[in-house]
Formats: sequence, C-alpha cells, structure tokens
Amino acid sequence: MDLRLVFADLDRTEWSRLRHAYGSAEDVPALLRDLASPVEETAAEAEQALWSSIVHQGTVYTATAAAVPFLARLVAEGVRQSALVGMLGVIAGSVDEHDLPVPGAARRAVAAHLGLLLPLLADDDREVRRTTAWTVAQCRSAVGPDARAALRARWAAESDPAVRADVLTACALLDPDAAGELCSAALAGNEPAPVQVAALLVTADQGLPWDMETTACVTALVPLERHGFGDLWEREPLQALAKALHTRGEVDTAIDVVGAALGRAAALRDQESEHAPAATTEARWAAESLARRSRTTPARLLPALLPLLDDPATAADVIALLRTWCQPAPEAVPALLAIAQGNDASADEALAALVALGAPEANGLLARHLPERPRALKAAYRLATGETRTPRDVHAPGEDRTPLPYDPELLDAIRVRLAAETSRERGSVFDGGPAATNEPVHLSGLLAAWGRQARAALPELLAALPRHPHPVSRALAGVADPQTDAHVIEALGAQARQGTPATRQAAASALHSLTGDADPLISVLSESLAKRGNSLDHIVTAAASLGEAARPLLPLLHTLLAEPPQSRETVPAIRAALGAAALVWELTGDERAVLPVIQEGLAWASHTWGQETARRAAEVACLLGPPAEPLVPDLLPLLDDPHLSPVVVLVLTSAYPEADTLAGFARTTLADRVLAAARPGSYARSASAVLKACVALGPTAFTDARLDLIRDLADGDRRIVGAGLQDQIILDDERFRAEAREVLRTLTVNPRHA
Repeated sequence: MDLRLVFADLDRTEWSRLRHAYGSAEDVPALLRDLASPVEETAAEAEQALWSSIVHQGTVYTATAAAVPFLARLVAEGVRQSALVGMLGVIAGSVDEHDLPVPGAARRAVAAHLGLLLPLLADDDREVRRTTAWTVAQCRSAVGPDARAALRARWAAESDPAVRADVLTACALLDPDAAGELCSAALAGNEPAPVQVAALLVTADQGLPWDMETTACVTALVPLERHGFGDLWEREPLQALAKALHTRGEVDTAIDVVGAALGRAAALRDQESEHAPAATTEARWAAESLARRSRTTPARLLPALLPLLDDPATAADVIALLRTWCQPAPEAVPALLAIAQGNDASADEALAALVALGAPEANGLLARHLPERPRALKAAYRLATGETRTPRDVHAPGEDRTPLPYDPELLDAIRVRLAAETSRERGSVFDGGPAATNEPVHLSGLLAAWGRQARAALPELLAALPRHPHPVSRALAGVADPQTDAHVIEALGAQARQGTPATRQAAASALHSLTGDADPLISVLSESLAKRGNSLDHIVTAAASLGEAARPLLPLLHTLLAEPPQSRETVPAIRAALGAAALVWELTGDERAVLPVIQEGLAWASHTWGQETARRAAEVACLLGPPAEPLVPDLLPLLDDPHLSPVVVLVLTSAYPEADTLAGFARTTLADRVLAAARPGSYARSASAVLKACVALGPTAFTDARLDLIRDLADGDRRIVGAGLQDQIILDDERFRAEAREVLRTLTVNPRHA
C-alpha cells in the first residue's frame, strides 16, 4: 500500500475551515491516516470517530465531501473495505445536509469515485460485494452508464443468493426500465428465496403489475425476514411491501397481502413449524403498520387475526393490536376472557384489551385481579380520564357519559389496594414496585373520574395523601363533598402549608377546585413566580386555571413579561412568558404588554425545533382578535410552513373577523393553504388545527371541490394522524375523522353541498 498516493493532497485541504458534527474538521486528516494503522485498535477508533463526526447520525457536512476521495482510495488499497464502503454509501444516501455550499455535493463526490469501488463487485468477500452494490445504488441519478453496466455484469455472474438479491435491487433502482424484466424473470424462474423477496420489493416499489400470483408468492415465502434481505436496506420486507402497495393506491392489495401472511402464520402454527413464531411476529407487525396508514385495515384484517388468539404462543401478538385498533370485535371477547383469567403476562394484556374495547366483563375481572394487572389498570385509568375511548365512544363524540362506568366491586378493590400501598415499602422501577406502574396515580385517577360516587374511598385517599400528594390531591378534589367533608378540606389545607412548592401547589389547587378558595394557591404561586425556576411554565399554567381569581398575580406576571428577551432563550422560559401573556390579556386586555412577547415567540419558527413554540405564540395571538393586527408582518411568512399555516389562518380570521380579504389574501386562497397542510403523518394537534381553521374561514371559502377534500379527510382510507404515541395514533385519527365529519356538516350550507 502506497500511503503517499492515498493521502496525496490531504494536507493541502484547509480542514480548519471545514466543519463536521463537532465543529472544526482539523482532526480529520489524523483520523484518515489512523484508518491505515497496522494497530487494529487505532484503526477501529479512527473509524468510529469518523462515523461520529463526518456522518453523524446520517448527517453530512462540508468536511464529509472533502473526506470522500481519501476514503475511496483507502478502500481501493484494501483498508477496512466493507466498513468504509458502507460509510461511503451512507454519505451518498444522506438527505440531511448541513451547510453544504451545493446541495448533493457529498453524493456527487461518492459518485465521482465509483471507479475505485466498482471492482469490489467481484471481490472474494461476499460482504464487500453486498455493501458495494448497496453503495452504488445510493448514488441514484448521479451514477453513469459504467456503474449500471458493472451491476448488470455482476447480476449475470453472481451465485450467492444474498448478494444476488442486493445486486437485483441495485440494478432496479438505477435502471427502472429494466426492473420489470429482472423481476419477472426472478419470480417466474428458479431463483432462491432471497432473490424472490428482493424482486417482490422492487415490484411493489417501482409500481410494476401485481396480481394474485404475486400475492401467492409472498405467502409461500412467509416469514420473509428469514431470507436475510440485508440490514443495509433498513426495512422489514412484509411491512415494506404493504406500505409500498398502499402508497401507490392499491389498498385492497396491501390488505390482501398482509391477510394472506396472517393466514400463513396460522397454518404454520397448526403444522407446528419452527417458523411459526417468526411468521406471526412479522405478519402482526405488518398488520399494525398498515393499520396506522389505512382506516379500512383493522376491520378487514380482524378475521385473519382471531385464529391466532387461540394459541398462547401467538395470542400476545394479537392482543396488542386489539387494544389500539378501535374495533368493537365482540367475537374476540370470549378468547380474551379466557386468557385474562390466566396467570401469565398475557392475562394482563388480555384484560387491558377488554378494558380498551369496553367489554362489560372487564371491571369485574380487574376488581378480582387488581394487584396482578398493572397494564389493565393503566388502560382503565386512561379510559376513565378521557385519554382514550372505547370504540363506541370514538364514533359518538357528542355523547356525554363517564367513559369507564362506576363499579362498586372495583371501588372496593381500589380501596383495599390503596390501603395496602400505604402500609408497605414502596418499590423502585427496577423491582416491579408501584413506582414501576404508577399505581397510585392510576388508582387515584379512577376514583377522581367517578367523582362523589367514589366517596367511600375518602379514608384511603386521606391516608395516601402524604405519600402521593399530587394524584391524591386531585382525587380528593373530585371525590369529596365540600358541604360535608370538612376533614378533607382541613387535610388539604395542612398539605398546602408544608412540603415542597410542588406539593403545596397540588393541595392548594385541589382546595380551589373543591371550595373555590383561591388564597392558598395564590400564596404558593406568588412564591414560585418570584423565584422563577425550571418549572415556571407549569406555574403559569396553574395560574391560568384560576381565571379572574388570578388578579393578585398580575404584578408578578407583568414583571415576567417585562424581562429582556435574553432571559427567555430556553423553551420553558418562552412558553412561560407566552402563558403569562395569555393570562394578562384575559385579565386586562392590555395589548401593549403582550404583543412584544408574542412577537418574540413567533420568531422561534426559525429556530431548530422551534415550531411548537411559534405555534403556541400564534395561539396566544388568536386570543387578541383585531388587536393582533400589528403581528401580521411576523405571521405572513409562516403561511409557507404547512405545520404553522392553519394556526396563522386562525389568527388572521380573528384579527379580521368580517373581512373577505385577510391581510391581502382571499379566504378561498387561505382555504387552499390550510387544506394543503392536512398531510398524512400529521400529529393530532396539527390535524385538528386544520379543521379549526376551515371553520374559522367559513362556508363561503369552500367550493364543492374543497369540500370534497374535507370529505376525503373524513372518509378516505389514508389516515391523516400518523405521528405521536404508537398506541394513540389510531385513536387520535378516529377522533380527527369524527371531527372532520362535523366540520363538513358545519360548512355545508346548501343542498348542492350535501
């Protein structure tokens, strides 16, 4: 190895002027040289340092493109070939570029040195061949005819199934016109399973024809993962197939493929095949993933899932889906009841599913097994507090009733559990104690949701108050009767005078809710506002809950607003100021005091991770109505951001409530901006803001075509909510769907829109 040729010009590069993830790239030359060290430890450390700096979590920098020629030369000289070729592939595939003077410069740098990499397609090491094929594919449109010809030659010569699969994928990505021919031959011939899996994925990705025979091919190969498609491509084959088919609009085909895989998993289980567990896990994950994209999937796949409930080895995979799919699934209840009465972990999961499905038998089972069913208790808590809903509740948003009905047997069990908790040593999250499941929070939350129906539990709640002041205070506020339970008021008053500020605040908030006496809460909030601190935004939120009674806090709130912007450089600090601005406006209507802080919050839109703060600032601006007009110059640039445009439109409709044109924009134009922001994969809050903005714009802004777009939001197959907690996505989308239908009714003002 001639290192003089490898590192020619290395020191002529002004590395100190280039940047990587940790700042100046002046350390890169030494790291590149260390890669060629005969000492393995030195070379390995240099490789890891380069991964961390010039390709940090897939991001490329100015130093990255400059390092590519030297990495390629090292590869050509046989230095750490598989690892460095993989690094070059990550560089070529990166879409996260940081301060590159020309977009795509790093990818083009790799493509320019493919001549040094292409010979490795014939290397003796199969991993080198696989990685090289993948890396060439990452260069996409930057590759030339030589690279495509080299891959086709490798396809003709390659015999290893795994490498052959990777080469097929690379050929298809770089030459889509040849993809159909390659895939048809692979699926019709005697190609090994890995190559068939690759051909199926290319068929789905490239929009090639898909028929029943193709689905049958998938079924025969399940579980697909066992055929070793390869970690470099970073996808699970069955899930990727379903996603690609759904994305190209073939909803029924995507569901049929996953349904067939579920059927195959059940058949393998009946045959006692060693592949049954892997097939079930793979099919279950594909079903879960597709259901988070497609609204029709849960009902369509439910029959294929139910047979897997009959076997303890596969039941756990199914139960998790039933909890989150919002399907009534009465046919699943008998099997879930049988599992829920067992003694293993699946019993807890099954009971949690019964709770989430609204099964009437769930409360009694939970009462009888409360200490051993922490997941079911959490499910009951979330249902009782409105965090989730049963399937029937989701489709009846106007129904006013307690989500988790009061149950005397469960109340008695909660009382016993609370009494036992106060007399035992509390465990840690590591030994499975109550802290691991937030048991006191969940028990107290159930009682609070039942209100005075749970009044019999007052003795146990009072005994638990010193140990768990936050959840128990909230429960006491809901359960106690202020006319007859003076001892509860006395206990909360004592708690509000001792302990940490947070503990005192919890008790004082409960007192205010129970009796209307705001003085204890005003006292503790005044101290906390004067001291500032990391929880200032939570303090301001508590102050806002007082409404008109918060007037004694106005001097402190005005002081907070008057502080210089430099004191609000953290998210909690600016959010506290925005909360204070909202409360000051509510109490005084003084726009001069609040406009500068709102303007400051809007400027966070240009910060990294600053969109949520800008959104909050716009929400505060909505409260002002016409006095928000001075903020319009700061708001209009945010209309181009689909994450912020709906809330900006809400501000404009608030500032110009009767105008046909809002800050120079027709309402119809703003309707187009808002509807364009309703994108699949949104967070629930963002999706809901779209609908609120539509209502604010009013019926005159919506033609039949625009109303059709809202109909698609309500009744189309593609879910709009696709981000957030995984077990909440479907529930949130169903809520959004019901809300969209209500908005459509609001905007439909004459028969031709019906």
